[in-house]
Amino acid sequence: MLNKIKNQENIIMIFFVVTLVLVGLYVVVDRNLIDVIYFFVLLYYFFRFLMIRRK
Repeated sequence: MLNKIKNQENIIMIFFVVTLVLVGLYVVVDRNLIDVIYFFVLLYYFFRFLMIRRK
């Protein structure tokens, strides 16, 4: 059971990282304000996920 939870956390982590990289590249290329806000919202939730995972 614990291994299944760890696998799901790893899948979520990979999803977050890939999404952040893609959106980050798009923000650098396009420089639209909405995209920048979306990028920072994703970063906020990513750091919250890391803090929850750490506990």
